[in-house]
Order: sequence, then structure tokens, then C-alpha cells
Amino acid sequence: MNCKVERVLTWDEFKELLTKLYPEEIYYAQAKAPLSRPPIALRLTFANENVQYVFIDTAKDDSLRRTRIPIREDKYRNLNLEEEDIKKFIYTQLGRTDIKIRSFELVGGY
Repeated sequence: MNCKVERVLTWDEFKELLTKLYPEEIYYAQAKAPLSRPPIALRLTFANENVQYVFIDTAKDDSLRRTRIPIREDKYRNLNLEEEDIKKFIYTQLGRTDIKIRSFELVGGY
């Protein structure tokens, strides 16, 4: 069985694939992005048949560049993305709340 990974460059294209292929779940992972300011990135991924689709968004100032998901600062001054902000964005963009949004970090990925 051959699996293909397809990187999607724009949020609009990724959203179109999510709408067309209607997956039951989507995974996200927060990552370090040394060339971004601040150095944070969000990776969204879902699979359909033998293809895994991946979208990566990097930070610029106080939010992500393409999705505009806000970057938050905790009480220790660590910058991060909040799970609720990610879920709210995806639910709003897709117009559906039945999609399961899971942390890829929790299942040992990325």
C-alpha cells in the first residue's frame, strides 16, 4: 500500500479539500518555526484513502499568517496556540461542528 503526502499551500485550497472530501477528523500540531517571528507554526492534516493532506501556517506578529489564528502568551511569557482558537476557526470556516479535531501531539506524531 502506497501512501502519498500532499502539501497544500493555501488555506482556501485546504478548506476546499475538507469540504469536498468531508473527513471525519482533522489533526493539528503546534511546531517551532525558527524563521517565523514569533517562531511558531501550525500543522493541520487529514487523510482520505491513500493521501494525507498537510497545511502549514506560520506566525507573523500576533497571529498566524494565513488563518489569522491568534498567538497567545501564557503567564510565563511562552507563546502558543490555544486549542479552542484552532477549533473555533475550523468549525467557523467549515460551517460544521461534527468534525473531530484532535491534537497530533497527543497521539505521538510530529
